Amino acid sequence: MDPGHDQRRELLTRVRHVVEHYERHSTAGPAIMRGVRYDLAVRATDLNGDGCLFPACNCAKADCAERTACAPPDIGVWNGSDPG
Repeated sequence: MDPGHDQRRELLTRVRHVVEHYERHSTAGPAIMRGVRYDLAVRATDLNGDGCLFPACNCAKADCAERTACAPPDIGVWNGSDPG
């Protein structure tokens, strides 16, 4: 693998951790972080292809090499509804 791609994946993963922290611990976090999540999704798609669901997926890293293990996203987190 290209080391540049690995570094970009690591950076995307770190940014997702920051986003999740602000979403959990700030009253305005989810509203503010929505745009950052969108940007993460665009960058992950550019890096991994159109089938990439990061950061909505449960993948530990922004790497779709193990795509078969990638669980579907919890869209209830995005739209505030209960998916069940």
